[in-house]
Amino acid sequence: MADSREAKKPRFSSVEELTNWMIDGARPSADAREIVSGICEGLVGLDVAIDRFMLFIYTLHPNLLGTRFRWIRGEAVDVGHAKIGQFSQEEYTANPLPHVVEDQVTIRRHLERADCPEDYIIVGELREQGFTDYIALPLIFTTGETHACTWSSAQAGGFSEREIEILKTINAPLARLTETYMLRLNAAVLLSTYVGRNSGTLIRDGKVHRGDGEEITAVILFVDLKNFTRLSNEIAGPELVGLLNDTFDHLVPSVTRRGGEVLKFMGDGFFAIFPYADEAGLADMAAAAMDAASEGAEALLKDALGDTVSFRAAIHCGTFHYGNIGGADRLDFTAIGPPVNYTARLLSAATGLGCDMVASSDIASRVPGRCAKAGTADLKGFSGEQTIWRF
Repeated sequence: MADSREAKKPRFSSVEELTNWMIDGARPSADAREIVSGICEGLVGLDVAIDRFMLFIYTLHPNLLGTRFRWIRGEAVDVGHAKIGQFSQEEYTANPLPHVVEDQVTIRRHLERADCPEDYIIVGELREQGFTDYIALPLIFTTGETHACTWSSAQAGGFSEREIEILKTINAPLARLTETYMLRLNAAVLLSTYVGRNSGTLIRDGKVHRGDGEEITAVILFVDLKNFTRLSNEIAGPELVGLLNDTFDHLVPSVTRRGGEVLKFMGDGFFAIFPYADEAGLADMAAAAMDAASEGAEALLKDALGDTVSFRAAIHCGTFHYGNIGGADRLDFTAIGPPVNYTARLLSAATGLGCDMVASSDIASRVPGRCAKAGTADLKGFSGEQTIWRF
């Protein structure tokens, strides 16, 4: 690796000043990339010969094992994600990080030395890239939970003892910064995962009291599985949960790809919205909701799962309230309003009309040529016979 060290005006005049900045929360940096860059560039300014930094954190995420931040001298901070199941057991154990995390130990490999152990794959990889020294440190949180970071140098002779001491000195404040970031990240991910992106944002912004919420104008999509009662009587609990998860894996992505959001899962179905701001947006989102339902049905038919599972869908639109209701200290974000009720009644009427996918007149009128009249039905709570359309 070429040594491209350029003389820069130091950001910090001492290691103490750098650590104080980190202890103070690395203000005013708000982005994790900025913080990582600030720390690394700060060390370079203090004549610490770092050329590569990696921060590894295990995240609470339904699909990801963890997140990796990578800084390389002269480059922008890069962020990568490891999916659950991405690594084989061999790949995992051939990496020093599991040992650093599980045993809370520091691992150093002086890559230039003839006696450097070749016990990890990364030893040879870093040497081929021109690095001369490598140290992995545990980041121990206040709870005892442990993550890890690594520092690499391309300097001849590797890290000096002074540089190693500096890296160890900043390790504790780095752990605190990482823990704070992790708390925010996990809170955002878990809120989004369990209550939805929109609801999660409201909660994070302080909408945590009964009655808090907002008015939403959106196309509404209700989906539920057909014959679920029979299936639940025939299939054991864990197998049934797996079937539901596999089914939603076919249906939910088609919603989110088109700008929709699942607000709530309801046993064997879900309630999704496609927000819009004006008449043109309503037409676009009505088409998007129909496309999402149709694509989900096609995806199931192409899979063996389609031999067991099918679903009904109903689409309507309007403005409704989405907010906090509950008792004492147990709350839930729930959609309330006539458009929500109407969509639920449409879904119930679909069975009587022998239709799997139905829409209201308000939706059908916005997507000319895509709907055909399925019939009329009395919808509980709404006066007069209602025209129902299939798509």
